Amino acid sequence: MINNPYKEGDIIEGIITSIKKYGAFLSFENGYIGLLHISEISTNFVNNIYSYFDVGDKITVTVKRIDEKTKFLNVSIKDLPSELNPYQDILPSKKITSYLREIDFTKLNKSLAKMIADELERERKNEY
Repeated sequence: MINNPYKEGDIIEGIITSIKKYGAFLSFENGYIGLLHISEISTNFVNNIYSYFDVGDKITVTVKRIDEKTKFLNVSIKDLPSELNPYQDILPSKKITSYLREIDFTKLNKSLAKMIADELERERKNEY
């Protein structure tokens, strides 16, 4: 059996083999495959993954998790060092940022402590 050539935190290159609205599937050396979830492209919201990648693109990613049995890697771009991350400057969607500015979070802020305390109390009661 071949030892796993990858470890968490490694920076590796893969080739995009398929793109879905939730992420891109990649092929790596030694028969490994992986998923770059859309949330792992940038720290800001990525609305349309199809505007960033094409099938056949070779991209650099960071290994987040490894499933030894299936040879499946969960990978990230947003965790790359800044000099290797071409997507770090993705700006948040104007639609999202303007929507968030319109939300009044003061009610949530006032009740959050009580909500947390109530949930912790429920969990404590369910432990017994």
